[in-house]
Amino acid sequence: MRETTSSTLLQRARRAASRWLLRSATAYRLYERWSFHAHQAAIARSAAGGDLRLHLGCGGHLLEGWINIDLRPQRGTLSMRLPAGLQRFADDSVRAIYASHVLEHLDYPGQALEFVRQCHRILRPGGALRVIVPGVQKIIEAYARNDAGFFEVQAQLHPPECTTPLEHLMYALQQGGEHRYGYDLATIAKLYARAGFSEVIASDHNASQVPELRVDYHARQDNHGNYLSLYVDAVKR
Repeated sequence: MRETTSSTLLQRARRAASRWLLRSATAYRLYERWSFHAHQAAIARSAAGGDLRLHLGCGGHLLEGWINIDLRPQRGTLSMRLPAGLQRFADDSVRAIYASHVLEHLDYPGQALEFVRQCHRILRPGGALRVIVPGVQKIIEAYARNDAGFFEVQAQLHPPECTTPLEHLMYALQQGGEHRYGYDLATIAKLYARAGFSEVIASDHNASQVPELRVDYHARQDNHGNYLSLYVDAVKR
């Protein structure tokens, strides 16, 4: 009982500290600098061996062998704000970048374009970027054809106050203000091209043409067996 109480108190203290860091720009900058310093040796070793892989916006999903990066301070991750934090990485130093459900949280086109540009800069030639975002076009198409079964699946993912197809559509786009933009393949391809990528590849769940990018962990499917997310890879040439 006492151990459980201590563990609970520790978790609460960590959450409180995390909230305080996120509210204080000065404190977070200092913490971000310390966090990068703590991971710098591992980053340098991986870069020297040609195997530096970045998992951006990891949340609670830590990938083994990758540098896991997230805004929120947590054990085992490098804490930084995106896209600004990517400036800390050297040109042509990264082998692979994986960003699942990150891009939609950035302002478009400013932050989103800077994010993709920074990814292109730090990738080495032949390196690949995989971006995964909500499949907004799939939701719009389901809305247009009045696909009740599709929105029954959405109801499992969205707050209970979403009860109509339009409410589900708008929540997918906005997610209570957390989402800044929605994407289809053409819009992501446009971002990639503006950032300097010449090879853009439409993909699917764990079906990347780059084997090391087959690490997808968001696996929800619609009522037709299609994955809900949009998967798009790019290779730096």
